[in-house]
Amino acid sequence: MACRAPFPRAVVGALLLAVTTLRAQSTPTAAAAAAHTWSDRLKAIPLYEGWPLTLTLSGQARWREEFMRGYNVGTLHDDYGFTRLMVGADVHAGQPKGLHGRVLAELRDAQALSRTLPGGTRTTDGDRHDIQNLYADIGYGRSFVRYGRQEVSLNRERLVGVPDWANTRRGSEGTRAQLVRGRLVLEGADIRPMIVRLDRGNRPDSTARLRTLSLGSATGASRFARGVPTQWNGYWYEQTVRTSSSFTRRLTTGARTLWQFGTPAASRLATTMELEGAVQRGRAGTRALQAWFWVAEAQLQWRRVRGTPSLALGLEEASGDRPATRGYEAFAVLYPAAHQHGGFADVIGRPNVTEVHAISSWDPLPSLSLRGAWYRFDRRRLDDGVYNKQNALFRAASGSTARHVADEVDLTAAWKATTHLRVLVGGATVLPGAFLSSTPGGAHVEHWGYLGTTFAF
Repeated sequence: MACRAPFPRAVVGALLLAVTTLRAQSTPTAAAAAAHTWSDRLKAIPLYEGWPLTLTLSGQARWREEFMRGYNVGTLHDDYGFTRLMVGADVHAGQPKGLHGRVLAELRDAQALSRTLPGGTRTTDGDRHDIQNLYADIGYGRSFVRYGRQEVSLNRERLVGVPDWANTRRGSEGTRAQLVRGRLVLEGADIRPMIVRLDRGNRPDSTARLRTLSLGSATGASRFARGVPTQWNGYWYEQTVRTSSSFTRRLTTGARTLWQFGTPAASRLATTMELEGAVQRGRAGTRALQAWFWVAEAQLQWRRVRGTPSLALGLEEASGDRPATRGYEAFAVLYPAAHQHGGFADVIGRPNVTEVHAISSWDPLPSLSLRGAWYRFDRRRLDDGVYNKQNALFRAASGSTARHVADEVDLTAAWKATTHLRVLVGGATVLPGAFLSSTPGGAHVEHWGYLGTTFAF
């Protein structure tokens, strides 16, 4: 297997970026101000005088270099890169607080460079010159009805989201509607996920469909009364997958609440508590589905300390399969933003796992954000194995009675070099536990890291 030296282009790019940034910061204030305002001229460009019709242009150029040692706690190593270009045009008509319409078009080109790990260039890595978003909506105030190719993210994206870490991002096609009345929002969607085809036009998946309905508190709304959640949401998701040989109908019913304690403006320590849980019912062929998951997370933020450091402590569990029954009890995560949950290494998924995590963040400088996280994964059921983040079995039980699966440590940093340019660096280490060590498939320490830049306007 061909293997390039880690980060050759990344190091050169970062050094050039640092020199360029330092030189830019030493130029006169007027020149710096001008450099920071050129993109403002591309926002809300009037198209017709005397009538509220505007055009906003946007773009992104992203590049990331990664290295992998011990892929999926095995023996494979690799160094590879990703690039992504996105350009968009957003036309608005009408008044934001009144009747308004919108048409958004966004194109994307994503490439994977020299990836030789299993799967090569995956559908999440590469997709040449295709449409990311192309939709129209009409609305009144914050309420709207939208149709076309679009990105749909719900709640904390644990079940339905847009994984921006994935080079291609997840798209869908269909209808989404939102009705906002005072403190309440009612939302529904009827969409099909997009099938990514590397060298051909993408198309909606005719075999899969997702319908959602949710009711909850509107964004930014004040709580109804003292002691009730600051945010709350109840949801119902129906996923159907129909092939020539089988039919699956998975109904996921759940709720999420977020409590905030103390007055943010006056409190030295801001405390929040989040709870989310869901049950799944339905059928997959001849097998009845009965599954569940829940998560609880408390977050502390020290507001009067420089950089407002925070610490989140969480516990999450999801059901695993019971091989002795005719049903299927492993929880399926639908279409989540998987990289945001369960560790950045993306090794261990949610089904049949008890996860404990501690996540800390700190912004020591206005332009610098630091994050550190620790995860511990344990099996819930000893007669079932563990799964990956795509709901596929990652390691079978193989008769093992060990419960501890793995530990993971993540360290990341983001530097806002200029108004438009960010530098990202980080990595993760996965330490196999007794279960991985005692079952076939290997149990090597995995090291993964990345360095990249993102230019966006």
